[in-house]
Amino acid sequence: MSTLNLKASRVSNVNPVTKQKGLTVRVLTNGTADFDSIVTLAGKNTTMHRAELRMAFELCLDSVADALKEGMIVDLGPIGKIYPSCTSKWYEKAEDMKLSDVHPALYFRAGEEVESAIRAAKIVWAKPGEEEEEEGGTTTDPGTTTEPTEPGNGGGNDDPDNGME
Repeated sequence: MSTLNLKASRVSNVNPVTKQKGLTVRVLTNGTADFDSIVTLAGKNTTMHRAELRMAFELCLDSVADALKEGMIVDLGPIGKIYPSCTSKWYEKAEDMKLSDVHPALYFRAGEEVESAIRAAKIVWAKPGEEEEEEGGTTTDPGTTTEPTEPGNGGGNDDPDNGME
């Protein structure tokens, strides 16, 4: 397996706690591996037809969604686990918390092989101009995260090792 080379870009950002302006880093991706590409790659060196693989993936996805709707943790084996979660703002007192401020979310913990593909990555700074455009539009949207998207949400239990299994 080859080593992942991540291109990192410096971006302006505001610290959600101190409100101080500064910089953070964003990874520039090489596009998106769409569902059809993944199906095609998964079928390499097999006797399965692309349509069979696609249907198998779709049936698995339906099962994942059904299990999540039942409030279950979904163990995808070597891929990882998906946990139902919630996010909210941070509150000092319980009586200040409102259920309307709690939002459903997902927490994903990658399996060892998936995690090691990222952990072993070589990180390099993006060259000037590389952060301008990439396939599918500008790189101002960092994309999907594995953590809740609201900074300072402190109200949810997003740690899967904290009594969820």
